[in-house]
Amino acid sequence: MTGIRGKKIAGWFNRHTVARGALIGIAAVSAFAGAGGAVAAAQPSSKVEAAQPASSKVIAVEVNGKAVEWNVQPLIKDGTTFVPLREAGKAAAGNIEWDGKTQTATIKVNGDVIVHRAGTSVVTVDGLAMNMSAPSLNIKGTLMLPLRSVTDALKASLQLSQTKELLTIRIQTDAVTKYGKEDAAIDAYLKGEGFSGMALVAKDGGVLLRKGYGFAGTNKLNRPDSKTRIASITKSFTAASIMQLVEQGKLSLTDPVSKFVTGIPRGDDITIHMLLSHTSGLQSEFTRSGDVTIEQTIEELRTKQLKYEPGTTYLYSNNGYVLLAYVLEQLSGISYSDYVSEHFLTPLGMKNSGTATPATPTIQGYILQKNNEWAAAPYYVSQSGTGTLYSTVDDLLKWDTALRAGKVVSEQSLEAMYTPHSDKNYGYGWIALGLNGEKGVFHNGSGSGYATGMLRNLDSGMTVILLGNHAGMDMTKLLQQVHKLAAEQ
Repeated sequence: MTGIRGKKIAGWFNRHTVARGALIGIAAVSAFAGAGGAVAAAQPSSKVEAAQPASSKVIAVEVNGKAVEWNVQPLIKDGTTFVPLREAGKAAAGNIEWDGKTQTATIKVNGDVIVHRAGTSVVTVDGLAMNMSAPSLNIKGTLMLPLRSVTDALKASLQLSQTKELLTIRIQTDAVTKYGKEDAAIDAYLKGEGFSGMALVAKDGGVLLRKGYGFAGTNKLNRPDSKTRIASITKSFTAASIMQLVEQGKLSLTDPVSKFVTGIPRGDDITIHMLLSHTSGLQSEFTRSGDVTIEQTIEELRTKQLKYEPGTTYLYSNNGYVLLAYVLEQLSGISYSDYVSEHFLTPLGMKNSGTATPATPTIQGYILQKNNEWAAAPYYVSQSGTGTLYSTVDDLLKWDTALRAGKVVSEQSLEAMYTPHSDKNYGYGWIALGLNGEKGVFHNGSGSGYATGMLRNLDSGMTVILLGNHAGMDMTKLLQQVHKLAAEQ
């Protein structure tokens, strides 16, 4: 799986450009001026026509709480706020270069290379091209740029307030991305693989790398703290929930499904252990529709014959984890969503996680079309227990930390979860794997535009979390290679 490259993404954005536009290239030009380059050297060619202010409203800008003084005052034109190149760039950090011959500005920040040619409406971000809504402006010899485009490109937050005479703009620069020169190998690898989404690498709970890659939507960058669907990483929460009930004596791993749910084929022979380890013989999939309840899915399962004799063969089964969620609801008296929230998300401070609905503000997922272009995927429909949760890389790090600290289930339960129960190395909600002689577990996930994964080295304390929004990425390969590179740092 590769990312959107060259003409492919250019064509994609040609059809999806919105008024906000100008995200990345403007930031590149502004950053050049902030580096102390001569203003004249950064001007667009004579072909760029000068534009005149359309509003005399006074504009005040604060960056990280400090007022910015302007040699040339910002202006509002056609509803867009423009600011001078030099002063706007003072808030940007990075390695900035200006090529006077080509009128091209390049900024290197947090490992990204952003390029814009003055006077044009095209930018490239790490070689990925996108169209802007308008070219740069030349106001009386000063290159002006849309302020919102700068903040979007730099992943900064923007707050506006205004009166009839005054527009006040408050900017907080990106304090979420964590990147250092030591992360260059990981960064280059993820870009080379076309990864799109959020990445986090941590050691003993301390973040080494936290960064967003690619696009979250039309002209919207993936930010490191973006919320997204985690797909089958959800199963680690389901398994932990069941193990809590085991510890409370409310059920046993050897209990048959028929003890809690009637009508399931071979329900007397299928045990809780088999559901957790994907050895029940149940078919994998269920009908995916936004209005299907868990009770309706269970009713559907009552009509499906088994693929294999219970307990004999590994077969990844989403149906099995739906059954586990239903058993959880029967024994706890509350919904799966409420149980996960009350027992995990709230006590662990996972404030940016929960059960997804179409109204949840998660990043857009994308699927590759036959013409080799990316298109927005339809809403990812799942069922309780399998892939309904959304989260962030930082919240999942809290999950990892809590599991390691024994705050979720006992050491005995963790051992059962991490122990392979078939030749496919699946435990309970985690897959065991060796990491150069060290013990590790991981889980990947996929669904309607998303590809996710979480790898945890149980010996070294290294954790890798990749939450992607391009369907089809090989998460197992990505996780292991990022872990390898991080271990070599």
